[in-house]
Amino acid sequence: MPKFIKKYTGSLIAWLVVVILSVVFLPNMSNLVAQKGQTKIPATSQSQVAETIQKHWGHGISNTMDTVVVFNNGNSKITSSDQKKIDATIQKLKDNKSKYGIKGVTAPFDNDATKKQLVSKDNTTEIVQLNVTKKRSIQSVNNQLKDAVKTSGIKTYVTGGDILNDDFRVSTQEGIQKTEIIAAVFILIVLIIVFRSPIVPLVSLLTVGVSFIVSLSIVMNLVQYFGFPLSNFTRVFMVVVLFGIGTDYNILLYNQFKEELSRGKDQIQATIDARKVAGKTILYSGTSVLIGFATLALAKFSIYQSAVGVAVGVAVLLLVLVTLNPFFMSVLGKNIFWPSKNFDGEGENKLWSFLSNKSTKWAIPAIVLVLVVTVPFMATYKNNLNYDNSVELQNNVPAKQGLLTVQKHFSKGTAEPSTIYIKSDHKLNNEKDLNEIDRLTKQLGKQSGVKTVASVTQPSGMPINQLYVNDQLETLNSKMKTAKKGISTIKQGTKNSSFNATPLEDIGSSAMTIGQYLKNIQAMSSQTGNTNGQAVLTQLQQKMASVGQPLSQAQLQIVGALLQQSATKQQTLMSGLQSQLQGIASNTQGIGDNAKALAAQLKETQAKLKKAGVGLDKIEKGMGSANSYLSSLSNSQASDSFNIPESVLKSDTFKRSVNTYLSEDKKTAKITVVLDKDPNSESAMNQVDNLQTKVYNNISGTSLDHSVVAIGGQTATTSDTHHIASSDFLRTAVIMVIGIMIALMVITRSILQPFYILGTLIIAYISSLSITKLISSAVLGEKFLTWNTPFFTFVMLIALGVDYSIFLMMKYREFGSVDATPEKQIQHACAVIGTVVISAAIILGGTFAALMPSGVLTLIQVAIGVIVGLIILVFIIPMLISALIKLTYGQSEDKE
Repeated sequence: MPKFIKKYTGSLIAWLVVVILSVVFLPNMSNLVAQKGQTKIPATSQSQVAETIQKHWGHGISNTMDTVVVFNNGNSKITSSDQKKIDATIQKLKDNKSKYGIKGVTAPFDNDATKKQLVSKDNTTEIVQLNVTKKRSIQSVNNQLKDAVKTSGIKTYVTGGDILNDDFRVSTQEGIQKTEIIAAVFILIVLIIVFRSPIVPLVSLLTVGVSFIVSLSIVMNLVQYFGFPLSNFTRVFMVVVLFGIGTDYNILLYNQFKEELSRGKDQIQATIDARKVAGKTILYSGTSVLIGFATLALAKFSIYQSAVGVAVGVAVLLLVLVTLNPFFMSVLGKNIFWPSKNFDGEGENKLWSFLSNKSTKWAIPAIVLVLVVTVPFMATYKNNLNYDNSVELQNNVPAKQGLLTVQKHFSKGTAEPSTIYIKSDHKLNNEKDLNEIDRLTKQLGKQSGVKTVASVTQPSGMPINQLYVNDQLETLNSKMKTAKKGISTIKQGTKNSSFNATPLEDIGSSAMTIGQYLKNIQAMSSQTGNTNGQAVLTQLQQKMASVGQPLSQAQLQIVGALLQQSATKQQTLMSGLQSQLQGIASNTQGIGDNAKALAAQLKETQAKLKKAGVGLDKIEKGMGSANSYLSSLSNSQASDSFNIPESVLKSDTFKRSVNTYLSEDKKTAKITVVLDKDPNSESAMNQVDNLQTKVYNNISGTSLDHSVVAIGGQTATTSDTHHIASSDFLRTAVIMVIGIMIALMVITRSILQPFYILGTLIIAYISSLSITKLISSAVLGEKFLTWNTPFFTFVMLIALGVDYSIFLMMKYREFGSVDATPEKQIQHACAVIGTVVISAAIILGGTFAALMPSGVLTLIQVAIGVIVGLIILVFIIPMLISALIKLTYGQSEDKE
């Protein structure tokens, strides 16, 4: 076995071992992307500050994601039987919080405030807000909740910012699998057509496949163990770039190998010479691509940094091409092109030969023609981008269906409200700070584009009238009026009252006279009782003597005894009567005394009432003035301020509001803002930025001054993404262009040629964006490019498009000689390399076209942009480069 073949057989074995190890140690990519592939925004951004505050909120809902469950009955109202089913589902969620990872549930009928906010006006849709733990994977939570909320006869959806982002990740991963298969099939077919052989395509796919597997494993292990940047797009762009340029480089290498064989060289020598000639171009081209992607490591934005993974892939690809391809070429020789028997080199490409010849002949008109065609596209392009990640998803994705349902029946911002956090250094559950929060709430509610604002003082999104001074003044004023009427009545009574004490004095005199009479009667009855018995006996004896029958002594004794007995009884009776007469007399005397005293007091009271009437008159006048002042005050702007009584502040009802809108330590307040527009729109982002400024201005100089203010939610996150993406795009693009320009200066050994090449690429880039926007609007129904499209289109076109310019300029240098003029050089180079470049562009364009079935809008638009850019480059490279070479060097042999 020749030493050369033995050497590269060792390379084959080594790569087999590396591939096996790469597969064995390849981490779970889906989990890695889910955990570390999301867009990372700097911790100092407002949305990230807000997220940090939310993580320490307390009340059992720290470190949670906002999730929305949607119940919809189509366009029909939810019936009472439907409501019972929905209520049962909600109760199931509440009863199984730990099972579903739920830390908080806000349902439509928890109270009047939630009913107003969570039930649509047409009564067709209800939403339930959940705080779901972030400790579990979003995908598992989503799948579990989707099963849990299924309700018979009702459409149910689970949605929210995090759910949508995770569905985007899943859709991207599914799209990548389609792309890999489609790209491999496409490349295989094209290579079979180009080489008229099934073996070369298989060898090419094998070598590129090895580089992809190995580099993917390296990148994923770097992500897992060293925090290497990763995004949803890392893998997919590694696929299209490696398969695209890898196939391009293989075409260049195998064409050169074929040409060397046609010169009668044996397979080993042909391999050595092909590797030397084409390998040099591949190395230069690959290095420029490598530098272009490697410079992205200097980006600040994580999603831009994640493209560095492509640089790792390009490095592995170059290593594979120069160490593994020689084995197949040297072993198979001409058989690699079986069954083709044609080993002639590539003929001249008529299109590029024509364009180059005409451009060198009419250089300025050629440049003008290119500008006439491209400038209108560049001039009309406006960088209005869509930052709504939900557009990446097809409408049949359940989470997006839920979002669209909420936007249809509620405000567009209801599903993704913004939350303003105000973090102070002291507790806020006091009248002074609550007053400031309420004032701020009302100010925010007056802002254009704001539908509702809810806070601790306005939990339903509407002011509670009883907690405002004007309402309290009206109540007090009403009570003052009632009191005034009562005092007026009393005052009138005092004026009309007139007491006559004479009858009472007469009653007293009469009662005293009666008492005296009763005393006299008592004295007389006492005397009568003592003599009455003896007088009766004497009179009886006289009467009997007058008739001649005087009573004997015995009869007198008997009669006397009887009289004595009767007198005793009479005396007893009289004694009791005297006692009663004594009581009556005594009481009657007392009545007389009291009646006279009462008469005196009544006269005195009458005098006092007259004085009181004068005082009440003054009080009435004072209350009238007070009523007038209170009425004026209640109608003034000063009365429109918050005032919470101590009893209300400590009430259970208000505590519920406190627990919702104040953190557990009571030092942070949150204000929930629902916008009336798409939360991901540019106007919504501007609105959120204005709200933050508004909050700072309003709390300046108040008890909340020097508080940390941050806005969380989808709109704030989108706004931060917009700011950092816009600023970092320009910065990253400049770094990338400078890196590629330095590489080109080394490769071309020229200062001007790199400017020509990059100028050509930039013209193609801007024109392609404009055309892509037109195609997207006409075909896809999306009038804006996604925010990622310009960046990735730029990276791909600049980093990959520079390859074709390098192919051309390397041929230009190769054809240089003492007798050749720059004009003839460039014409010859264009004619020879044209077929290779067009074939490479078709391969690369087809590889990017494989992104379209993914269903992910960014990938579709990037694919369109790259394909359009490649088409533009195929035409303007031979025109502009040839014309500029002619204008720069003319007919001179003095070449740079």
